[in-house]
Amino acid sequence: MPENFEVHPSLKNVFQLRDKSVAEGKHIDFATAESLAFSSLLEEGYGVRLTGQDVQRGTFSHRHAVVHDQMSRQQFNFIEKNLLNEETKFKYTVHNSHLSEYAVLGFEYGYSIQNPNTLTCWEAQFGDFANGC
Repeated sequence: MPENFEVHPSLKNVFQLRDKSVAEGKHIDFATAESLAFSSLLEEGYGVRLTGQDVQRGTFSHRHAVVHDQMSRQQFNFIEKNLLNEETKFKYTVHNSHLSEYAVLGFEYGYSIQNPNTLTCWEAQFGDFANGC
C-alpha cells in the first residue's frame, strides 16, 4: 500500500495473510493464486483484462484487485502499481461493467478476437447472468 493510504480495517488482515501465504508458499487461497497467475502472464508479455459487474472487488469479495482509500476515495490497483511500468508492452485492466450482460459479453468477445495476446475474462456474478449469456 502507498504511504498514508487508508484501506478498510478488515482488509488489512486479508492482505497480511496473502503476503504471508506467498512468502511461506503455503495456504495460498484462490484470490492470491489468481493474482499470481495474472502476474505471471503479464511478466511473460501477455495482457489481462477482467470485466463484470463487480470484478474489482470480486463477486464474493475475494479479489480486491482495486481498493479504495477510506478517506480520499482514491483507488489503488496492486498489479498495475507494483508490476507494470513505462517500459512494459502489456496491460492489466479491471473494469466493473453495467448490468447489460449480452452487450458486455459481446464486446468482450470482440475484444478477445482483436487482442489474441490478452486473457480476456468476463466474470458472471451469479448463475442467471451466466446462463443468460
